[in-house]
Amino acid sequence: VVVASRGCAFAGTFRSTFSGYINRLRGYYGLSMKDSWFGQLEQQKMMHEFHNVNLDTYAKEWPDAWLGIDADVAPSQDIF
Repeated sequence: VVVASRGCAFAGTFRSTFSGYINRLRGYYGLSMKDSWFGQLEQQKMMHEFHNVNLDTYAKEWPDAWLGIDADVAPSQDIF
């Protein structure tokens, strides 16, 4: 998991908790979500956009999980 999360780019599976955790680690490390992809065409670039947490899925990681966790900024699309 650590090796996959530190790569220049990551391609995972939508709704995979494993891929979700890797994306969360990438967020903790400050890596851009513009370099994270999903294999399914419909969701391929889903990590490239800021979404609110109120969507109906548990396996996708949300920017709220890593933006502002040190209380330095509030999660928003502006800093995504």
